[in-house]
Amino acid sequence: MEIIDLTLNKDNKATIHGSVYSLQYEIKEEDYYLKLIIDYYNKRLKILNYGGKNYRGMAKRIDYIAKENNFDKVFIKATSKDWEEFMSYGYILEGIFKYYYNGDHGYCLSKFYSSKRRDSDTIEKENEIIETINDYKPKDIDIKLEEEYSVSIANREDIQNITKLYDSVFKTYPIPLNNGDYVNTLMENDVIFIYIKHKDKIVSCASADIDYLHKNAEMTDCATNPKYRKKGLMSVIIDKLEEEMRKRDINSLYSIARAVSFGMNKVFKKHGYSYTGRLINNCNICGNFEDMNLWVKKL
Repeated sequence: MEIIDLTLNKDNKATIHGSVYSLQYEIKEEDYYLKLIIDYYNKRLKILNYGGKNYRGMAKRIDYIAKENNFDKVFIKATSKDWEEFMSYGYILEGIFKYYYNGDHGYCLSKFYSSKRRDSDTIEKENEIIETINDYKPKDIDIKLEEEYSVSIANREDIQNITKLYDSVFKTYPIPLNNGDYVNTLMENDVIFIYIKHKDKIVSCASADIDYLHKNAEMTDCATNPKYRKKGLMSVIIDKLEEEMRKRDINSLYSIARAVSFGMNKVFKKHGYSYTGRLINNCNICGNFEDMNLWVKKL
């Protein structure tokens, strides 16, 4: 059994017996507030929310937790009013989540604590992919599924087959989508999965993680069985997810796609998403830390 020691805060440590992906934690001080994910699996801190004007205090506290846990990346979606405040504390701009805060932009700021995490080994290949994809024009997606295929919104009865798909497609993934209990928790917390079946087998799936407060959604968890790729299945799913988001009055969509995946980046370009940045060595996916491209769309 794995024993994991995590530092949550000053004088607040936790020892976990077993496996862990991440922990959510809140810090409340007189002049600032932080809500963060201590993302052990991806060796990073994700700042979910923050408040107050003591940016120096926030930056020092974030540094402390990152360094104590031997994490080498932090990222935060800062607002248009204060994103520049973080720059003087070592943060760099990696991307723009356009329209993220009820129409106002969010700014993806990252701080690195090692050159290994900061430097990308695949940047040239990723640039070539984006340059090639720039030649594609957004267009209406009208792919007709063949007779033996069907598309559906997932429910709890589908969880076992969904986890099998993710387990077969990804060697590693930033969140445990091969765990049925975890997928069930996502479904209970404003995440909608849509899948395509071929006969009785789920062969492609993706989800929308909805933030009703800020009226945005992340289009994520895109996976297709390798035997069924290049059939336009993911385009069908993205189209259906967007349809569902319109019904729920969601105004802004974004996706973080593997920068080395020509196919997924092409899908979002053709669906009218705009490329607005690249998150270097962002998460542990397919066996390595990989760069992720940011795509955004206003509905």
